[in-house]
Amino acid sequence: MNQTYTNWECIIVNDGSTDNTEDIALNWQKKDNRIKYVKKANGGLSSARNTGIQNITGDFIQFLDCDDFLYKEKFEKSVRELDQQTNTVIITDFQRFDNVTQTIIPPHCVLKSEYFNQRDILLKWDNTFSIPIHCALFSKDLVEKYKFDEELKAKEDWIFWLQVYENNPQTHFIKEYLLAYRMSSSGMTYNQTFMYESKIKALEKLEQVVSDKELLREFFRHELLATMHENIQLTERIKLLGYKRTMKYKINKVLKIIGVKKE
Repeated sequence: MNQTYTNWECIIVNDGSTDNTEDIALNWQKKDNRIKYVKKANGGLSSARNTGIQNITGDFIQFLDCDDFLYKEKFEKSVRELDQQTNTVIITDFQRFDNVTQTIIPPHCVLKSEYFNQRDILLKWDNTFSIPIHCALFSKDLVEKYKFDEELKAKEDWIFWLQVYENNPQTHFIKEYLLAYRMSSSGMTYNQTFMYESKIKALEKLEQVVSDKELLREFFRHELLATMHENIQLTERIKLLGYKRTMKYKINKVLKIIGVKKE
C-alpha cells in the first residue's frame, strides 16, 4: 500500500476463505478507491490468479500472494525500465522472510539475466534457480494470453513461465532486492510428497507449452537420468503417494518423448 509509484489498482481475490478476509478487504476498499474486492468459491491458487487477471484494467500485472510482500520502490523502479507496452517482463531480485525468526534472509538462488529464456527455465528450474512469480511485472497481453493452469495445484508457476518465454518477451532485470518471499514450514512447498506428485502432473503439460521438440527431448533425457539415479528415493516416494504407476509412467513418458522404443 505504501508504494512510491501511486498509479496502481489492487484486486483482492477472496478464494473462499473462512476467516475475516472479507471484512479486512472491504474496510480497505472503503479507504482507497484503487482497491477492488472480488469474492469467489475456493478454486485454488491458479483459479484465484486467473480471476484477478479477468478483473484488471491496467496495462501491467503484478501478482502477490497473501503471505508475501513488496518493498515500497518495486513499482517505481520497475516502471522506469519500460520502453514498450506489450510482450514485456520486468524482473527484480528477491529476499526471503523467515517466519520463525521474523528476519530477512538471503534468497534460495542467484538470479541472473542469462537465465530468462525458455531453455534455462525448462532445464535448470529448481536445480539452479527458480523465479518467484511476484518478482515480475508482466505486460497485460502476456498474462491474458496464457493464464495459469487450474488443473495444477503446484508447479503452475513453472508452466506459466515456460509459456511466457515461448513468446520470447523483452525482459529487463533489476538486480536489486525489491520483495520478500515468506518462508513457512506449513507451506505447500515443504510437503515433498505433494510437490513431487505435482511435478509428475506438470510433466504431462510440457508438450502443450514447449514447441521446441529437440529441447523437450533434451529435458526428458535429463529426467530419465535423474529418475535412474534417484531410483531408491523415488520408490519410497511412490509408496508414500500410493501411486504405483508413477515410476512406470514417468519412464514411459520420457522414452516416448525422446523417441526410444520400449522392448
